[in-house]
Amino acid sequence: MANWVLKGLATQVVTTRYPFRREDDIPGACSFTPSVTKDQCLSTCAECAEVCPTGAIRKSLLSPDAPEIDYARCIFCRQCAEVCPKRIISLSKRFELSSLNDGGGILKEAGTANKVRRLFRRSLHIRHMDAGSCEACLSEISALSSPYYDLNRLGFFFTNSPRHADVLLVSGPVTKNLEQSLQKTYEAIPEPKMVIGAGTCAAGGWMAGQNYACRKRLDSLLPVDLVIPGCPPSPLTLLHGLLLALGRVTK
Repeated sequence: MANWVLKGLATQVVTTRYPFRREDDIPGACSFTPSVTKDQCLSTCAECAEVCPTGAIRKSLLSPDAPEIDYARCIFCRQCAEVCPKRIISLSKRFELSSLNDGGGILKEAGTANKVRRLFRRSLHIRHMDAGSCEACLSEISALSSPYYDLNRLGFFFTNSPRHADVLLVSGPVTKNLEQSLQKTYEAIPEPKMVIGAGTCAAGGWMAGQNYACRKRLDSLLPVDLVIPGCPPSPLTLLHGLLLALGRVTK
C-alpha cells in the first residue's frame, strides 16, 4: 500500500484539465482532422471530392475557390489531403468539431433545449445507446470514464436506466432491428430531454449509405439537438460536444 501511495505522489495528477486548460494535442492515437488551410484551390480540380467515400467535400458557396468539408459526413480517412495537388487540405489535431442541430430532421418543441441547459447545466445524466456501430465509438465513449478524462468532474454521469437520464447519446447508423428499441428508449426518458448523435454514422455520414439494414437516419427518427463528428470521435471531442450542448463552451 505504501508503494502505491508513493507512486501516486510521484505521478501527481494526470487527469486532463480540459476545458479549463487547452490541450495542445489529442492524447493517444487519433484521426487527424482535414482542414482547409488556403484558398488557392484550382477551380478545375475536384480530386478531393472525387476521392471522398462519403461525399463530405464540396465547393464552398461563399468561396467557390475553396473546398468545404462537412465534418458530419467525414470519416477522417485522410485521402483528400493525400491527393490534393497544392496541399490546400492539410491534417490537424483540431478536435472541437461538434455543432448544434441546424434545423434539419425532426424538430422538437421550441425552448426544450434551453430548458435542459438551465436545469442540467451542472449535473447531466446520460443514457448511451449503441444503435449498430462497429464498436469504435463505444470504445471512445467508454474512455470518458477513465481517470484521464474523468467526465464526472464536469458533472456528467452515465446511467443504465433511461428513466434516470436527461440525454440520449446515440452511436451507430441505427440498424433496422434497433429502430424500435431506440424509439422506446427515447420515449422512456422524461421531459425535458436532449438527443446527441455521436460519431459520423449517427451524425449523418452513413459510410454504407441507405440500405436494407439501415433504412433511416437518426435525425429522421428522433429530434437531434447536437451532432459530434468523428470516426470515431476522440474523448475530448465527446467532452466538447457535451459541454456545447449545455452551453458551457462556445463553438
